[in-house]
Amino acid sequence: MKETTSFICLIALLIFGCSQNADILDYNRESSYVYFAYPNPDTRAVQKYTDSIFYSFALDEAIGINEKTLKIPIAITGQSSAHDRKYTIQISDKSDFDSNLVTISEPIIQKGLFVDTLYINIKRGQELSSKKMNIILDIADNENFKIGNAFNKTLKIAFSDILIQPSWWNTWSTYFGDYQKEKYQKWIELYPLGADPSPEYFNNIPGPYYYWNRMPSFVSTGIFTITIMYIEKLKKYFDENVVYPNGDTTQPRILLP
Repeated sequence: MKETTSFICLIALLIFGCSQNADILDYNRESSYVYFAYPNPDTRAVQKYTDSIFYSFALDEAIGINEKTLKIPIAITGQSSAHDRKYTIQISDKSDFDSNLVTISEPIIQKGLFVDTLYINIKRGQELSSKKMNIILDIADNENFKIGNAFNKTLKIAFSDILIQPSWWNTWSTYFGDYQKEKYQKWIELYPLGADPSPEYFNNIPGPYYYWNRMPSFVSTGIFTITIMYIEKLKKYFDENVVYPNGDTTQPRILLP
């Protein structure tokens, strides 16, 4: 009798649990579902796709660009189609951006595709040099698609043109001169982690130790010869390429001392 009672209770709990979970997401094989599918850079994360990305003109390897187009993968599950289908994107009222700087392509899944692309074009407005903006996109149901993965129905895109002067800059100002983000941007490109195999000088920590975000704490041409060599490459770049601060040709071109 005790075993029969336990069995009945277990069945009741299962029925109740199914009822409670019925509203989580009810997939219909005849329906199609859409979601943001931008790869998560954190490979340890549970979620395969991320819910936020950040872009900075100041960190882009292409110096002097005036606009950037971000390519956002959009994935679907369910049925493919022999014709193009629109999905619905809404801009959240929690967004904070200048609408004159952002253009969003038409949200369409082309015929036969299970992954398509949403294009977000961002112009390099002057205000981005002092302010980070963000646009929050939400996918909504329409006649063609239902919301897919609930975690990936929203995507926050933050963007700016800010590159803050690093703490080591003043120590090395004899070589770099006054801080300008274009110098720092190119330095990040030229002197990545791995470029300099030198160990840490005082504690002999195995290299590569020094790179653009961890410079030697004092200047020495005799000790940090590899660092000096890369600074010479930086100097040569600006000698051979005419670059102006923020692209403003009324200002003196950027040069190292």
